[in-house]
Amino acid sequence: MRRALGRYQGRRRGRMVRCSSKPGRLAIGILGTGRVGAVLGNALRAEGHEIVAASGSSPESVERAEALLPGVPLRDMVDVARAADLVLVTVPDDAIADVVAWIAQQGGFRPGQLVVHTSGRYGTGVLAPALSAGAIALAIHPAMTFTGTSLDLARLVGTPFAVTAPAPVQPIGQALVVELGGEPVLIPDASRAGYHAALAHASNHLVTLVTQAQEILRAAGVTGTAPSGEEVDPAGRLLGPLTRASLEGALTSGAAALTGPVSRGDAGTVAEHLHAIEALVGREGADRALPTYRALADATAVLAEGRGRIGAETSARIRRLVRETTSAVIDGDAVLDADRTGRPAVVHSIADLRVARRRMAGSVAVVPTMGALHEGHLALVRAARTAADHVVVTIFVNPTQFGDPRDLAAYPRTLDDDVAALASLGADAPDLVFAPSAQEMYPDGVTRVTVDPGPVGGGLEGASRPGHFAGVLTVVSKLFHLVQPDVAAFGQKDAQQLALVQRMVRDLDMPLWVLEVPTVREADGLALSSRNARLTPEGRQQALALSRSVAAAQRLASAGADLGQVLAAARAELDVPGVDVDYATVVDPETYLELGAASRVVGRWRCPATSSPRWSTASVSSTTAPCLPVRLADVDPPAAEFVLPARRLRTACPPTSYCRPIEPIPARIGILSG
Repeated sequence: MRRALGRYQGRRRGRMVRCSSKPGRLAIGILGTGRVGAVLGNALRAEGHEIVAASGSSPESVERAEALLPGVPLRDMVDVARAADLVLVTVPDDAIADVVAWIAQQGGFRPGQLVVHTSGRYGTGVLAPALSAGAIALAIHPAMTFTGTSLDLARLVGTPFAVTAPAPVQPIGQALVVELGGEPVLIPDASRAGYHAALAHASNHLVTLVTQAQEILRAAGVTGTAPSGEEVDPAGRLLGPLTRASLEGALTSGAAALTGPVSRGDAGTVAEHLHAIEALVGREGADRALPTYRALADATAVLAEGRGRIGAETSARIRRLVRETTSAVIDGDAVLDADRTGRPAVVHSIADLRVARRRMAGSVAVVPTMGALHEGHLALVRAARTAADHVVVTIFVNPTQFGDPRDLAAYPRTLDDDVAALASLGADAPDLVFAPSAQEMYPDGVTRVTVDPGPVGGGLEGASRPGHFAGVLTVVSKLFHLVQPDVAAFGQKDAQQLALVQRMVRDLDMPLWVLEVPTVREADGLALSSRNARLTPEGRQQALALSRSVAAAQRLASAGADLGQVLAAARAELDVPGVDVDYATVVDPETYLELGAASRVVGRWRCPATSSPRWSTASVSSTTAPCLPVRLADVDPPAAEFVLPARRLRTACPPTSYCRPIEPIPARIGILSG
């Protein structure tokens, strides 16, 4: 081993550099007398190598050099490098590249010289300037923590060192590690960053974890008394045996050593932990400890599921619980009531919503509702869950969209039942429910700045309910600003509302997209609605005329009927006692203007009889008279091509008109709430 080092004793300008009189010993210079450099220098000196110089300017570095490297002169870094056969670079990781580059520029490196850094982060690439000067570059990293005292010397014995070097000079690095008392482990250059990440995660983060656990124990009032009667801090004594046993078990058995509530699928205990941590250590302490607990519990759930300790549904439930739901304490009061059952957490104030939202990593979907949830709302939540990492459901009976105070007063408010319904979704349940009061949303009683829905908001439903859509868009805009979602889920049942929300998002450049969810109907065809509960048995039977009307319109449109036939069929189904029709019409999905009588409605397609480039997405050239969906094989190019969910179609229209895809007819026929 000494021969491996001895062969590379450096020369400079034809002269041997000063080194130990003993054969095979090197003249060593240390760049940086921090905790690592001073200890390694002491160990190499004990093996007979001569420490010719070192660098260090801070009071701590000077004191450490005096204690561990007595008699070694402290010099400028360039002078240290010029005087040494082996340059040991032990400066902080972020400084290595600059230090090496500076010394190379000053001519501090030479051919045959050994330049070794001790960073776990880098391979030999960071020593490129030394390599360019002809030096031999190596990286050795001791896998241990250093105190910078003589206590570290005994701990070097048997410590693994990661050695990275080109194959021809790997024996030099291995020999150097053996000289230090360590065990060399070869790490490829490309694997160095991953190696260091693993070690830092296990060792450095373990210190953070244990320190936070001690803080929680102290906050919980755990104290102890020594035999002398003196009060002592027992946190370390309590954690020591369990932590050491867990570490030893993980090192010897891996994931098989996993224990605790997450590995048992005990979501209730996890929820209690989240609440207790914040209640004990306060907001500032929770900002440190809770993210750590959540991240590790999330990772533990994945590990436990992968090893078959818990099922996928249990794992998903725990991960939802810990992934950014919070039991934040503000002014001493717990604001979330996530309970032992793992139900969605509920917040009632904007401040608490913002606390919870800040802790949501990844994409977020919002499902705005007014409560009284039914299967249609749950379908929105399920769809939102597929579109984002986190789901926030808002429950707010918005007074500004009600024209009749009696209607507002009669609207059902069932928050407890709503939260229970959301919890029943299991893995699809939302992370958070925001259920503010009217005072919270409108502290002045009214909002003086509103969102104008424009002409579309004044027709159809808007004509029957003046101001309704201004109230809807205003509160939806407020909710979007508060939740800051990436996705917002809305149902197709309220078609005009959906179109207005989509238009607001586009026109105001809101950074989100609107997810359309199909209407959910009961077995007899009636669209689910919170207002259905207010129907009498007779009224419910009469309301079925609405869904029958929509179905009739869809059948005729799909068969190629014209607009007059479609409307006649729809209105005929509504001609029953007890049904008072506000409107029944077919509209353009973008403008919400009624289609003219000359328009032809065919399934998902509409071609106006009069050409208008403003309506065009693609002009077509064909002599086919009727505007009908046709198969690809039936039309030669050029033709307009559109992609549908199930198949690809081309549309052939008269040469003077333009075709565009529109939504299914049922989604654009507005008949009361049908």
